[in-house]
Amino acid sequence: MDISAFSDDNFEVKEWINRTFRSLEAQENKNAFVNSMVKKLQLYVQQVNSTLEDTSQQVLHCLPRVMRDTEMLHHEAIFLQNKMQSIKEEIVKVEKDTGESMASLERLDRMKTELKTAKEALHEADNWIVLATDIEEVFESRNIDQISSKIVSMQQSLNILANVIDYEERKMQLEGLKNRLEAIASPQLVEAFTSNSVEQSRRFVNIFSSMERLPQLLKYYHKCQKGALCQVWRRTVEEQDQNVMDWMNNFYDSLLLNWHQQVKWCQLVVGSVDTLIEVYADVLVSLDPSFNTCIDAALKQHDQPLFFLMELKEVTKSFESNLQPVVHSQGKDIEGWKKLLSAIYSPYSPYISKYETFEKSYMQNQLLALKVTRDDLMDTVQGLSQSISSVISIANEAKKEMFTVH
Repeated sequence: MDISAFSDDNFEVKEWINRTFRSLEAQENKNAFVNSMVKKLQLYVQQVNSTLEDTSQQVLHCLPRVMRDTEMLHHEAIFLQNKMQSIKEEIVKVEKDTGESMASLERLDRMKTELKTAKEALHEADNWIVLATDIEEVFESRNIDQISSKIVSMQQSLNILANVIDYEERKMQLEGLKNRLEAIASPQLVEAFTSNSVEQSRRFVNIFSSMERLPQLLKYYHKCQKGALCQVWRRTVEEQDQNVMDWMNNFYDSLLLNWHQQVKWCQLVVGSVDTLIEVYADVLVSLDPSFNTCIDAALKQHDQPLFFLMELKEVTKSFESNLQPVVHSQGKDIEGWKKLLSAIYSPYSPYISKYETFEKSYMQNQLLALKVTRDDLMDTVQGLSQSISSVISIANEAKKEMFTVH
């Protein structure tokens, strides 16, 4: 008989009896089955009672020992608490007794640090004097690497001597030495930038970076690139068989080609193209002759200056569209790109104020070309009536041109 159902929290007596009597054995002889079930239940009850009695005897037998163990743990807890309190009092006493000693140790440590700093300062002061004496001989050799090494050593010494009385005087002396080295290195530096020598350019980048003068080196690069690109423009305008549109188109192609070449150089040498963006912005507003000078000369030879300016602007817009993705591929320098964009379209700024004059002249020529005036008054009226659609078309075209220009 399965008695596991009796341990269920939701045990139902009626359900258990009904389920038991649905068995085949109960159906065959219910009285015998009932008597058998009752005897089995009585036997299980006796077994449970016997087990409960044995368990109770065991608990009663073990209870004194549990009490003794509990009392022992209580005494040990009190002993541990007293011990911890004693240790805490000893710690407070030690801190109180050693407080003055710790203060003395800290004061001695500060004195040691100050003495060490003073020692280093005296050592660097002597080192500065030796370097300042030796560097003149090194300058006579004009060996750039040796000179820069001496200057870097003097720079490190000066950083430690920041609190000496003559610090500013020493600093000015060091700046003067850097200027002398820069004057010696400038021809080779310009040559390295002009020839696009990555190895030599990296060498000078390392030298100027160690002297904390990398911005000055970038100015040399800016100047070299600007001079080379302005020379490209001057050679372009010397082509007598071409007009300003061809000049601008060819120059824009040269700028794009140069950009791809210089981007690789900047990445290998400097690690950034920000300087190149500044160079291009500067070049476009520093050309000689300027775009405006060439455009003004060309406008005098055109009957429709407005359309000519629109054609030039399309050439410039094409250049901007080709340049933008390659610039942005190197990073999102928003401010640099805005400055470059302003330089790209700067040639057209002076003509915006003249737009009204250009458009008025063009529209007058178109209206005169309609020839609505006749000998007969009725013919004139009829001509005016027939020209209304043409006039509207001219106005709409002028409106469209206005949005294009602006």
